[in-house]
Amino acid sequence: MIAFMFPGQGSQFVGMGKAWAEGSEVARSYFERANKALGRDLREICFSGPEAELTDTRNTQVAIYTVSCIAARLLFDLGLIPDYVLGHSIGEYAALYLARSFDFETGLLLVQKRANAMADAAARNPGTMAAVIRLDPRLVEETCRELAAETGGALSVAGFNSPEQTVISGSRDLIEQATRVLKEKGAKRVVQLQVSGAFHSGLMREAQEELRAAVAGVTLRKPSTLFISNHDARPVTDPAILEEHLPNQLTHPVRWTESLEFLKRQGCQAWLEAGPGTVLTGLLSKFDPDAASASLSDLASFETAVAGFRAYQCGIREQFEALH
Repeated sequence: MIAFMFPGQGSQFVGMGKAWAEGSEVARSYFERANKALGRDLREICFSGPEAELTDTRNTQVAIYTVSCIAARLLFDLGLIPDYVLGHSIGEYAALYLARSFDFETGLLLVQKRANAMADAAARNPGTMAAVIRLDPRLVEETCRELAAETGGALSVAGFNSPEQTVISGSRDLIEQATRVLKEKGAKRVVQLQVSGAFHSGLMREAQEELRAAVAGVTLRKPSTLFISNHDARPVTDPAILEEHLPNQLTHPVRWTESLEFLKRQGCQAWLEAGPGTVLTGLLSKFDPDAASASLSDLASFETAVAGFRAYQCGIREQFEALH
């Protein structure tokens, strides 16, 4: 069984999607559709930046969604269909696009509303995030819970990314306090992330409600491919549950490690990262160093991965594993 993974914020880079657009009319058409729907030149932001403009949350999320949807469409047109799809945070929207829960423009406008709501919430309720390296995720979660209870402030786990990396989110003062405490408890490092807000925390409550209203205004269809939700690391087939999970995601952690564990138990043996960057294949290697995986972040890696995917479908596992 094969899973397609769609990346989240932080995977963007100036130039993403350019090689695909130069070599594919389909890719060019997606950028044209995005430009028309958004009323701005997303293609230029992706191809040329500047980086500060691309990393603005209001641009980053729609850019990652668009480039990831292009990857999904190119794979689909080649007849490469996964058994499972999942996405890291904003990556869920491209996963749901591939699973036909909504069309490209519907997903794009939802992502735009999500990004705007998160940026506005971050401005009203400032905060930040940090990655805790090599400390038991359960201890990280317990520490955040204790510090939040003691102070009455905002602090929680934002993402269980791998057995070695847990991301925390909250007010700046509590992130600083948690950094000291977690280092004392044995964390190898606590790395401050360059983000504009405390995403996946209680400080996103206002954004959550704005997104809830936006999601309620569209028709979500049952995913045609098994979709694994960040919210509980389980398949979601009921559109009504999707309608709850998508906004709730903004104030709850991304359960990435649990999602990978679930898929491994289901017999998933191969993984493709469809979209910009290689963050998810990196996290996968921490979870399972022997996993057969590939990323599709540029044209060369795309062509190599497609060849490997076809080899895997034919039972030639060694050719796919060689991509890792």
